[in-house]
Amino acid sequence: MSRPGPPKVMLVAGENSGDIYGAALVEAARRQGRDWRFFGLGGDRLAAAGVRLLGHVHETAVMGLVEVLGSLRRLLSVRNRMRRAMELERPDLLVLIDAPDFNLPLARQAHRLGLPVVYYICPQIWAWRSGRLRALAAYARRRLVIFPFEKKFYETRGVSADWVGHPILDELPPPRPAGEAKAALGLAPDKPLAALLPGSRRPVLARLAPVFFEAADRLLERVPDLALALPRAATITPDFLESFLARAPARVGRRLLVLPGRSRELLAAADLALVASGTASTEAMFLGTPQVVAYKSHPVSWAIARRLVKIPFVSMTNLVAGRAVVTELLQDQATAENLADRAWTLLADPAAAARARADMAEVRSALGSAGASDRAADILAEELGR
Repeated sequence: MSRPGPPKVMLVAGENSGDIYGAALVEAARRQGRDWRFFGLGGDRLAAAGVRLLGHVHETAVMGLVEVLGSLRRLLSVRNRMRRAMELERPDLLVLIDAPDFNLPLARQAHRLGLPVVYYICPQIWAWRSGRLRALAAYARRRLVIFPFEKKFYETRGVSADWVGHPILDELPPPRPAGEAKAALGLAPDKPLAALLPGSRRPVLARLAPVFFEAADRLLERVPDLALALPRAATITPDFLESFLARAPARVGRRLLVLPGRSRELLAAADLALVASGTASTEAMFLGTPQVVAYKSHPVSWAIARRLVKIPFVSMTNLVAGRAVVTELLQDQATAENLADRAWTLLADPAAAARARADMAEVRSALGSAGASDRAADILAEELGR
């Protein structure tokens, strides 16, 4: 006998990017007329989409072995909360979004409870920890991937996968002249603009924000009328960001405009972006914004990752291209001097900026078309109809 009422769908998004993509998925389901009841773990975007939250991403947005160990008690507490919710509410479908260290144990628990699992934005097992493939094959009924090469990777190993495309393509702001895009953010339309995106996780921002602010100060020496803006992620509280702004070079602190949650609008308007490796650097690629990518982690986490990771780049742009389309400055190379020098090249040399945009457009063309969220919602409907 079927359960009365609309289907219950539990979403678990443990990071800021998962909150964004999960909200787009919920909104796609609503557009399709699905009357599903959503609840789970997420952030402000999922809450605004009408999802009943049992936990917030600011509790779980941690990256790096040492950083995870320091937050282990809190992470386990949130995960146990999600486990209890599965047991008590018995969702018709569990949708896990990225965050494999947090989500794969939930997939195992759901399997034991007899709950069907769809894994949306599967972990990057082609880069490291390929042993996770066994867990994905055993515990997830469907595996939804966002890059075309991922489908081939799975299927050559005997595991099915659905390529739905990248959900960023559903959310890009419409193209507009650069001056108009700057004016919409309250910035002078005729001044050059640098976007600073030092990360949506506290440990990453703590390491990169001081370097980005010093690099911006060096750029101001060369470009006195340069505008600066930073889009604060939902996982970064105003007081946490302010603790770094208070120690920034004085002219950066005076010049920097903080724009909560407007990363895509800012990237679309910017002439240049200094960006932490991750979702934001992929967004910059889709928007064609010349960028310099940086990343710093705890030295122990970095040493372990270098032994485990099997790929030559960290940014998705370079991985898809198979070459260094965007500059990557990692760990000890991520200095203010290096960032400012690479950024200056993109600001001062129109030909270099044009090459960067052309190279990113080539990568973008290989990644499919918009509609990922709708395709993912269709797959959820198929699974709920089984």
